[in-house]
Amino acid sequence: MPEESAPTFSAAVHIGASHASMIVIAILPDGTEEMVEFLEKNIPLGRDIFRYGHILSSTIEQAATVMLGFQECLTELQLSGIPVRAVTTNTLTEASNAEVFLNRLQISSGWRFTPLDDGEMTRLVFLKTRRRLRDTPSMQKRNTIVAHVGPGNTRLLLFKEGQIVRYQSYRLGSHRTWERLNSPDLLGEAIIRLIREQISGLVAQLHYDFREEKIEDLVMIGTEIQMLSPYLSKKDRTKSRYKILEQLTQDIAAVTEPERVKLYNLDYQTAGSILPALVINATIAETFGLTSLRVPGSDYEKGLLTDLAHPYALQDELIRQMIHSAEFTARRYLVDMKHARHVAHLATRLFHETQELHQLDAHDALLLEIAALLHEVGNHISPKDHELHSLYIVRYSEIFGLNDFDRLIVALITRYHRKDSPRASHPYYCDLVSENRIRVAKLSAILRIADALERTHSQRVKDLRFHVKGTKAYLTLEGLLDATAERLALPGKADLFEDLYGLNLVLTES
Repeated sequence: MPEESAPTFSAAVHIGASHASMIVIAILPDGTEEMVEFLEKNIPLGRDIFRYGHILSSTIEQAATVMLGFQECLTELQLSGIPVRAVTTNTLTEASNAEVFLNRLQISSGWRFTPLDDGEMTRLVFLKTRRRLRDTPSMQKRNTIVAHVGPGNTRLLLFKEGQIVRYQSYRLGSHRTWERLNSPDLLGEAIIRLIREQISGLVAQLHYDFREEKIEDLVMIGTEIQMLSPYLSKKDRTKSRYKILEQLTQDIAAVTEPERVKLYNLDYQTAGSILPALVINATIAETFGLTSLRVPGSDYEKGLLTDLAHPYALQDELIRQMIHSAEFTARRYLVDMKHARHVAHLATRLFHETQELHQLDAHDALLLEIAALLHEVGNHISPKDHELHSLYIVRYSEIFGLNDFDRLIVALITRYHRKDSPRASHPYYCDLVSENRIRVAKLSAILRIADALERTHSQRVKDLRFHVKGTKAYLTLEGLLDATAERLALPGKADLFEDLYGLNLVLTES
């Protein structure tokens, strides 16, 4: 009989606001997975960051000790050499000594920890939400808000017909709110009222942002709310009601933190942050006038770690949602979508045709496509110098799946789709390191040419081919008999490409 293939193993480590956890997964030959081990230890990271602005030395040493314990576990399992994905909460970036903390962890454990950025967090929230789409069929039809209340931020994803159409993030988190109260000894209605006062400004902003949307359903995810799912819904069910959430909030507010630990099977790190998490979720439900809600019964941390161990899970679906979100933003600013989509198509084709020249990767291609969809949003403010308005709009818009740096790159590509080429004195561009300046220049050069080929806004150019011969680069427009309009537009747009590569761009018909 043939010998069965051995399973492969991977692990993920996450240092969150109140816990450090590790999961070890076995991937079996048939592709199925089994959890081999799960460990979780308390670390008061969120308390330090939001109370003191830095991480205490005792907490740093505690984290280093926990990591050594995780390594000992892998050694006992004879898995010390397996790949480990090591990340921290994105709130770590708010600590003044974040770099000291990361360096200490790497020296003590050998693992290189990176804070989860907004792009990765939205990917993880999306993966959790994707599971809700499977077990909650109504999300495919109803306008549904998915609210993720984290330690430092709250993220809202709006789904329509199962597609993400809006994404917003707010500095409204369970640990951030709790540590700023300075009155943890208050109980009952007094502490609830104080939390509501603390968050009122951001809740008002949230209400304003979604004022025109008809929200029909709310899915609540996050560490604290999912810990309390047994008290909010029946076993193996996700549906709950606002009245149940309101009553649970009042019950937990009425007792001290030690009593919360005993009554609700919580740890001491979560006993404080649990109350603001409940109040924030309840306030969101009130804002949208919802009486029924959904809370997944799964373990938040185990799900997070499992998703971290699969950085490319549902990557194609995630990209489709990112494109959908960019298109939604473009429509908000009344962009000619036929033109935008066709420029994106031509830019993508040109990106692949010129791969040997620019040597950029698939992520760069995605940023180029998003920039192409958004390059004319600035017209909503004024057609004059609209590339400058596009820069501002994209820079400060929430686009699902893009972290802050990606959004900056996209904003700069839209800024250089016409008129000026990048200059070292330009705002934002001047702050980039040389490698990223070149990335922006290369991608902008492609977008400028694609935009020139769609000068007539009539989608005349269906496809193209590109080849280099000597000092000339030939761009052949397939199926177009007369490229006079495109040829007239090209000189003002091809300059950046020609300067970058030292080639003379020649347009030909076929």
